[in-house]
Amino acid sequence: MELDDVIRKHALLNAALHDGRADEKAVIKKLIVEVSGVKEILKDKEKRAELMERVRKIIEEVNKLSLDEQISLLEKEYGIDLKEIKEEKSKKTREGLPPLPGADKVKKVVTRFAPAPSGALHIGQVLRAAFISYMYARMYNGKFIVRIEDTDPKRIKKVYYDWILEDLRALGINWDEVVYESDHFKIYYKLTRKLFEEGKAYVCTCSPEEFKKYKEEKKPCPHRDKYDKVEYWEKMLSGEFREGEAVVRLKTDMAHKNPALRDPPLLRIIESVPHPRTGYKYRVYPLYNYACAIEDHLSGITHIIRGKEHETNEQIQLEIYKAFGWEPPIFIQYGMIKLPELKIHKRHIRENLRKGKLQGWDDLSLPTVRALLRRGIHPKAFAKMALHVGVTKSDITVSLETLYAFNRQVLSPIAKRISFVDEPYRVEIEGITSPIEVKMPWIPGNEEAGYRYYRLIPKEENGRKFLEVFVSESDMKLIEAVFGANEIIRLKEFANISIIDIDKEKKYIKAKFHSWETVPGVKKIHWVPGSELAISAKLLMPDGTEIKGYVEYLASELPAGEYVQLERKGFGRIDRNEGELIVIAFAHP
Repeated sequence: MELDDVIRKHALLNAALHDGRADEKAVIKKLIVEVSGVKEILKDKEKRAELMERVRKIIEEVNKLSLDEQISLLEKEYGIDLKEIKEEKSKKTREGLPPLPGADKVKKVVTRFAPAPSGALHIGQVLRAAFISYMYARMYNGKFIVRIEDTDPKRIKKVYYDWILEDLRALGINWDEVVYESDHFKIYYKLTRKLFEEGKAYVCTCSPEEFKKYKEEKKPCPHRDKYDKVEYWEKMLSGEFREGEAVVRLKTDMAHKNPALRDPPLLRIIESVPHPRTGYKYRVYPLYNYACAIEDHLSGITHIIRGKEHETNEQIQLEIYKAFGWEPPIFIQYGMIKLPELKIHKRHIRENLRKGKLQGWDDLSLPTVRALLRRGIHPKAFAKMALHVGVTKSDITVSLETLYAFNRQVLSPIAKRISFVDEPYRVEIEGITSPIEVKMPWIPGNEEAGYRYYRLIPKEENGRKFLEVFVSESDMKLIEAVFGANEIIRLKEFANISIIDIDKEKKYIKAKFHSWETVPGVKKIHWVPGSELAISAKLLMPDGTEIKGYVEYLASELPAGEYVQLERKGFGRIDRNEGELIVIAFAHP
């Protein structure tokens, strides 16, 4: 098959799988796999430009066709059955997730994740509500919407809007559309007016205590059939009623067996604080259930995936759907995820931030997405954890160790190894009199990752030659045990030494070179080259403590954000590289 034919085949296939629009990068990826020599072409600047021009031209022609034409050409010219491709793709994507209930009954699966900009996202929010909703949308070639629930100006801040999108993007969750509820106040008002015109809503001026009494007695409040005219709704909008004096309620059944469904509130007045996006332009704000039901309908949401604590909210929203005569989406409830190690809630975080007890929402002690990412939890580990917890309705208790296990799987093949020694002891090794070259892999087993090379040059003081290295205070028990037993110890991937003397007060160890080869049964410790090859470092721990020490010189070449594995200690991420000081956020052993 000619190259242009291969390009056209994959352009048609990609377009047919994505609503008639082929993607240039996706087509190139397929060419690399299917056509030998494409990788080499892409490395040559001129040849690459020529190939890209051919791909763009063919994609442009394909995208001009209708979806039906694209599917027809795939079958006629290339013998490709799109239905079979979709089924195969769905099987591959479904690993870990059960079939989505009712997916076969809707034209296109549309899911959403709807956080409020009241703080940074935390792990409990994203594992199911975000990841599972996103995964199902992709599984069925559907649509995934991020909806910002910003109709309560008293608990939202402008900065959190951007953080939500930043955190989702960092996790690898890509949305098809972003919706802001605050863009739709006029729609809320129009629909509310309709309810009043149909006698399905009313303005209630009871105090919370008064209405609670009516609700308990299953009796309508005095305003139910008195303030159900449009004029009372307009009085709320005009300012005749002040904050706390009136709410709009939906007329349901005041004798309903579920008290929460007895004339639930729909809108209330807030005028004491400005809205981050609209200022003081509006004064009547929809409550959660009202905005939620309207937004889900406007966006054509087919499946709502959320915690079972929303079961009552679901019933209220169904009443709202019924009032407007809308078809409700499919609700999928899941149980609560309990992470015993992370008990702090958003309200506690806000309080501790105000008191100065936390450095920020990315403080390493927090369960926020940005804190965990900062520590070195890889986005793919979050995704694996999401599949692990699934969508079961029963509550589950999951240890962070499970997340760490997934993170080890992801990081072990990609994290660069470096040595860090805490509260370092200086070691003088006698018996090495000439420069020594040491070669250690950045990633064991991965030749392409390269090596760390060091030339270790012995010092000479008072006629005595020795090689200087640093070891960790945390290894002193092991070193002392070897010293006491007159045995040798191995400096990992370097040399075997015997201990001659230890001075704890000066943090000094005198040692003697023994041999180069690995000796079975000999204990190993990690080390950092001495002199200029030792860089000051600080390890930020999840419990808020800091450990000071030295890191090997080549760590100074690693950029902020680089995943690392500290020899014999655990995984982390370069938090800051300041040349003379390397700050590392520790993730876990």
